[in-house]
Amino acid sequence: MGISSTCRRALIGITGVLAVATSTCAMAWTYNDLSSQQKTLYDQEQNFINYVYTKAGLTPPKLPYSIFLGPDTRGDNPDITDVTVRNRSDNDASYQVVTYGQVFKKDDYRPNKSLFYSTPSNPSSQGVQADIKSYYDDGSVKHAILSFQLDKVPAHGDVRIKLFTNGDRAGGSPPGAITISRLLSSGFDAHITIQNGADTLTQNARTLLQAIIDQGGCNAVPDKICKTWLSGPRTSEWLIGGRMQGAKTDRDNQLAAYFHIRAHASYSGQITNARVDTVVENDFTYGKTASNLTYDATIKVGEHSFQIKNLPHYDHARWHKVLWWGTDPDLYVQPDMQYLQATRAIPKYADIKPDESTLASLPASYPPMTNGAQTQHMGDVGAQTAIGPLPRWSALYALSGDPRAFDYMQANDSAVGAYGFHFRDATTGRPVTITDHPYITVAARRDTSWSPDIRRDLYTACSGDCDSPYQYNLAHHPSIGFLTYLVTGDYYYLEELEFAGSYAELWTNPGYRQDAKGILRGAADQIRQQAWTLRTLAQAAYATPDADPMHGYFTGLLHNIADDYDSYYLQHKDQHPLHILDNYTNYSVNGNESVGIPPWQEDFFAWSTSYATDLGFKEFEPFAQWLLQFQVGRMTDWIDRPDTGFCWTEASVYALQIKPARGADFFSSLDEAYQATLPNLAGLKCDSQTYHNYMNPPTQIGEMEGYSNSPAGFPSNLQPALAASVDRGVDKSDKAWEIFAHRSVQPRYNDYPNWAIVPRQ
Repeated sequence: MGISSTCRRALIGITGVLAVATSTCAMAWTYNDLSSQQKTLYDQEQNFINYVYTKAGLTPPKLPYSIFLGPDTRGDNPDITDVTVRNRSDNDASYQVVTYGQVFKKDDYRPNKSLFYSTPSNPSSQGVQADIKSYYDDGSVKHAILSFQLDKVPAHGDVRIKLFTNGDRAGGSPPGAITISRLLSSGFDAHITIQNGADTLTQNARTLLQAIIDQGGCNAVPDKICKTWLSGPRTSEWLIGGRMQGAKTDRDNQLAAYFHIRAHASYSGQITNARVDTVVENDFTYGKTASNLTYDATIKVGEHSFQIKNLPHYDHARWHKVLWWGTDPDLYVQPDMQYLQATRAIPKYADIKPDESTLASLPASYPPMTNGAQTQHMGDVGAQTAIGPLPRWSALYALSGDPRAFDYMQANDSAVGAYGFHFRDATTGRPVTITDHPYITVAARRDTSWSPDIRRDLYTACSGDCDSPYQYNLAHHPSIGFLTYLVTGDYYYLEELEFAGSYAELWTNPGYRQDAKGILRGAADQIRQQAWTLRTLAQAAYATPDADPMHGYFTGLLHNIADDYDSYYLQHKDQHPLHILDNYTNYSVNGNESVGIPPWQEDFFAWSTSYATDLGFKEFEPFAQWLLQFQVGRMTDWIDRPDTGFCWTEASVYALQIKPARGADFFSSLDEAYQATLPNLAGLKCDSQTYHNYMNPPTQIGEMEGYSNSPAGFPSNLQPALAASVDRGVDKSDKAWEIFAHRSVQPRYNDYPNWAIVPRQ
């Protein structure tokens, strides 16, 4: 027999006192109906209730058996996905709460349904706390942060979890959500102290939480001071903080500290432990002073502490440290990576795995204010492991789901905090927006400060010690925080992504971006800057919760950007015959200046427009369809004209001439561009031995131009766009992919999978 979700919610924990279900639910089962594991759990919880009530001089109630039983049938509801919970410690994890982020495929999880999980050892349905963050346009759940309690995960063992829905979800707020009062009554404490010369700066989480209670709760105070991030009987999380206290000078008050406090409770309502992510920032946009600082920092959370001395904290940078109040269960949640790719949140990768030696060599963490595997000067020329649809650290994780790859990804999404792209608005508590400050600019601050409009939005410039060893660059910046946030639900990484999206706009000249509209064409002077900025903005809009004002901000920017591209290119197709961003001819070809474009950057951009469409921003669909004809054409133009058409082995050429001279009209066909770029090859049969003998050095039949055996070569750069052309159904895209997939020289992507993207079909 089954049991309704209403009966499962019979147990409601409120400050350690239990409200027991109605007799209808309580009498539906007997003790003998429980499995051995369920009996163990029941006995543990009943003993705890007996203790609490006896200490209070009260008669303890008898718990309903229904609480520990789930429906033994799922009806017609199939499994949604599997996840694996791994215990990385030397001790068994008993009755620990697990919290992680889950992306759902469209229509897999409807918010009117209750979410459950089961395990091989306990196939009965058990409830899942789901903090839903975003929805698809059809109303189904896109992203949620899930919490549930597991009876036991053995040391260095794992438990396979199946997620599914069953029955209608009860309306209203979650029952018995953990409150701040309950957290404080448990003895929770956390604080940070910073010694900056003669000044001592502090921030105390307990003091902040008590002040919030005194003012009427987290929802009664401005959300820049306190946000409720998660709320439920298994897990509640609060985000609190602001400027640090105790500064003797305005200069020192530029530091802020925040606590992200995630409290867990057992079935009985007892708070078992709390994860505290302490964030330290030097990133206020408007203030009296801005500069680098050097200080000693001490963080204490319960019995655990972290200390660092002589830390250089760079201007517009931040760092964080996670400590646990109580026991750190050291549990890792591994999602089904194929399911994650199928949600379209991330690209579809080739069916390969990283080498064990690579996984074993990956760093798991980096000290604060160090850059990890991030490129120290992002503007450096050449290949970088950060460049690609996803950076190497995220791509390794996307391929494997391995906990070592996860640690490496998380470490690098933390390390990028050392770079100066963080601009927080103290008024809103959020990253700066160009809708609030339409004239703000980083790139043109000095040159345009004379303008009354721009002067009104000038941010506080760094003075004094302002040097940083790390340089951020929009044309080379990686995807930041996106995948880490999706699979953890950690607010720190969401804000890293939002800071990256914010900076991509506020960096540019306001006149070129049309002030608050934020268009990219004209504002970004490199095609690759437009490509990676579009990717970052699309990821920020996708990941940011629907209820967060930053979601509407990023979504609005994407609408403006798509409208601008459409009006400039798609409404004047006859002026852009090659299907490219053709107003960036700053490359020289065969001695002719300003006649060429980098086709590999066009490939970045075409992929980004298709990816934005995958993420749900359908306004980019027509533009993506139009752009991707350039990639398909470079691979297939030769088929009907083997001697004169664009030979596919040169689709990965470094620079392509697209007009005869500076100021001239664009070529009308790929044939003309090919013949002007490679006059010595024009007239030779494509991919013949004679053709390859003309190369310097000679190449083999089926080998493409541009470091074809490198996982970061120009053919690799082309691969995501070709895969996207198949996904978008572009004419001849299947043939283009077939030719590309059978080329004779290919890289080994296993340990550098940034570009190892394949069609979804």
